[in-house]
Amino acid sequence: MNDRLKEAAAAQEAEYQESARRLREFVTEATLSDDDLQRIVRAARRASTSGPWPLIQEQTPSDALYILLSGEAGVYVGHDRVAVVGPGEVIGESALRHGKLRNATVTTIGRAEVLRVAGDDLDRLLNEIPALRGVMDATVARHMPGATVDPGLTPNWVEAEDLHRR
Repeated sequence: MNDRLKEAAAAQEAEYQESARRLREFVTEATLSDDDLQRIVRAARRASTSGPWPLIQEQTPSDALYILLSGEAGVYVGHDRVAVVGPGEVIGESALRHGKLRNATVTTIGRAEVLRVAGDDLDRLLNEIPALRGVMDATVARHMPGATVDPGLTPNWVEAEDLHRR
């Protein structure tokens, strides 16, 4: 392996480690192990934005979900902003898992870092990491109006209070 390939591989490994460290800030070891987090970040693609960037578009098919590592994102139904979500929030999981059209547009607000997990990769991860299904179910419950989160589903990526309605 030449020096450039070694440097690229080392940089990629450092990015994986940093992404896993960031995810650990949002989920306890009792919920997902370090190995589980490594599997997630290796299946994901990391992206950074310097300004507003649409993650998902209302009434479009779902092909991926996003995990917000830093920054904030506005959630819009039509032209109305209905929520602002922050670091640790999983975005777009419900439509992806249930094969429905997106029910909102989510756009980053300013600088942000996200992990993008494609649908096929999520299916594989859900089979490989049984606890991930509970985390995703808890996220879906938080995002659905009037839904309650079963305390037995273990800690979420973020607490429900971090979902600021506006």
